[in-house]
Amino acid sequence: MTLVSKSRIIGVLLIAILVMSLEPKPSQANVLHARATSSTDQIIVKYRNPGVKAVIATDTTQQTVEMAALSVMAGVRLTYYREMSGASHVLKLPRPMLESEVRRITNALMKLPDVEYAEPDSIMKATYVPNDPDWTNQWNYHGTFGINLAPALDIGDGSGGPVVAIIDSGVLLNHRDLTNCCVAGYDFVTDSFRANDGDGRDADPTDPGDWVTAADQMAHPGICTLDNVRDSEWHGTHVAGIVGANTNNNIDVAGVSHGSKLLPVRVLGRCGGTISDIADGMRWAAGLNVPGVTNNQNPARVLNLSLGGAGSCGSTFQDAINAVRNAGAVVVVAAGNDAMDASGFTPANCDGVITVAATDQSGDRSIWSTKQASNFGSTVEISAPGTGIWSTLNNGTTTANQDTTMAYDGTSMAAPQVAGTAALVRTLRPQLTPDQVLEVLQDTVTSFPVGSTCDTSNCGSGIVNAGNAASDLYINRDYGGGGSFGSRRHPYNTLKAANDTVWYGAKLKMDPGEYNETLTLSKRMTLTSNGGIVVIGK
Repeated sequence: MTLVSKSRIIGVLLIAILVMSLEPKPSQANVLHARATSSTDQIIVKYRNPGVKAVIATDTTQQTVEMAALSVMAGVRLTYYREMSGASHVLKLPRPMLESEVRRITNALMKLPDVEYAEPDSIMKATYVPNDPDWTNQWNYHGTFGINLAPALDIGDGSGGPVVAIIDSGVLLNHRDLTNCCVAGYDFVTDSFRANDGDGRDADPTDPGDWVTAADQMAHPGICTLDNVRDSEWHGTHVAGIVGANTNNNIDVAGVSHGSKLLPVRVLGRCGGTISDIADGMRWAAGLNVPGVTNNQNPARVLNLSLGGAGSCGSTFQDAINAVRNAGAVVVVAAGNDAMDASGFTPANCDGVITVAATDQSGDRSIWSTKQASNFGSTVEISAPGTGIWSTLNNGTTTANQDTTMAYDGTSMAAPQVAGTAALVRTLRPQLTPDQVLEVLQDTVTSFPVGSTCDTSNCGSGIVNAGNAASDLYINRDYGGGGSFGSRRHPYNTLKAANDTVWYGAKLKMDPGEYNETLTLSKRMTLTSNGGIVVIGK
C-alpha cells in the first residue's frame, strides 16, 4: 500500500463522511424483504498486492484510510472485520442487504485497480431435510440400490487411512457411537450470535445446538429468516456418524469408513454460516495456514461439505478448493435439496469438487416433498442414497440431551457416503490424486435402473458402490507366482519399455519380464527398468 499524505487522508475521510450521511436508512419493508431473501452483512475483498494484506490487517491508520476509500467507491460505509485465509479480508456492511444489493457494491469495488476480487460473503446452509425416525435399518448400505458396503469392509475399514474432515455444524464428541472417532478439531464460526457458544472462534468444535427462536429471528433480520426458526438439528453429528460411527460394537449405527479418524471443523451455527468461515475451515482442515489459528496437526485428505447455498461459485470458494486440492485433499459436496439444477448452487458448482445427488430405495432421484428433492444436472458427478438415512443424533431441542439415532433425508446424507468411500479408496491407494479418486468412484458405480428418474445426464455416473471400488483396488496376487487379477472388458495392451503404463481393466502381455503370460488387470500397472511391475492403483 502506498503511504498517503495527510491532506489526502483528510480528503478521503471527508468524502466518506458525506457518503455515510447520504446513505438511506433501511425501511421496514426492506427489512422484511431481506428476511425472506438471500442476504448478508459482509463482503470479501482480496487485493492484488500481497503487501496490502499485512498493512491493513495491522496498521489501524492505514486501515481507516483504506476503508474510507472503499466506502466512497461502494456508496455505503464499510468497516474492517477480520483477516481471513487466502490473503483476503472480510468487511462489514452497515446492515444486512439483499444479495443483489451487495453484488452491486462488490461490482463497484472490482473497478478499483488494486482489488483482485470482491464478492458477497454469502450465507451457506446445511443441505438436508429432516423427517420422522421411522426407519429401522440402514438400507443404504445393503439394499439393491445402496452402496454395497459389506464387501468393502471385508477388504478394509479405513484404518490407517486418511483423516476425513466433517466441515459442518460441529460434532457431539461424546456421542456414545462416536467415542474415540475424532482428532482435535476447531470452531471457525466468527460471529458470536451464530456461534451460540458464548464466544466466536475457539478450539472446541462441539456443536452447542443451533436452535433459533422467533425472538432470535426478529433480532437478526436478513440473517435469520422465518424458515430458520426451529429446534437444534445436530446436523454435523449425523453426517459424522455416516462417515465414521463406531461399528461392530452393538451400539447404534455403522459408519462407511469407521476406521478413519474424523476431523470436526465447525463452520455452521445458527442460521447457517458464512463463506469466509467455511473457506478458512477448509484450508485449516487440509493443513494450510489460517491467520490467528494454530496449524492443524492432522491434515485431512478427504473433506466433506454437506452444505451450500444458491449462487455462482465465487473466487473465495474456488481459491480455497484449489488450495486444498493442491494439498492433496478430495472435496465432496452435497448437490442441494431444492429440486433444481445444481449448477445454480455453491460450492456444488465449483470446479474440482465431487458433487453428490441423492437417490432413494428404487434408484430414483430422491423426492421428499412437493418442494424438496435432490438437485440434479451436469454439475453432479455421482449419486448416493439420500432418503431415510439413519445415523447418530441427539434428542435435545436446544442444548444436547440424550444420544439417539434418527433417519434424515437429503444430499447432506448422500455426500458423506461418497466421502467415506473415497476414504476407503485412499486407504488402499494413498497415492491417488483427487481426480483419480473420482475416476475410481465413477468407474465402479451401480448403474441407475431402467426407467429411473436418474440417468447419467442428471445424476452423475451412477450410485456409488463401495464394494466395487474397494474390490477393484484390492490386489490378490503373490508376485512369486499364482493368484489372479479381476477381469474387466478393455482392449489388449502390451508393456515393453521401462515406465510403460497400462490402466486397470486392460488385458496385459508383459514383455520383457518374468511374467510373460497375458493377464486381465484390475489395477493400473507400470513396468520397471528391471522388468518387474509396480501396482500404482488407478
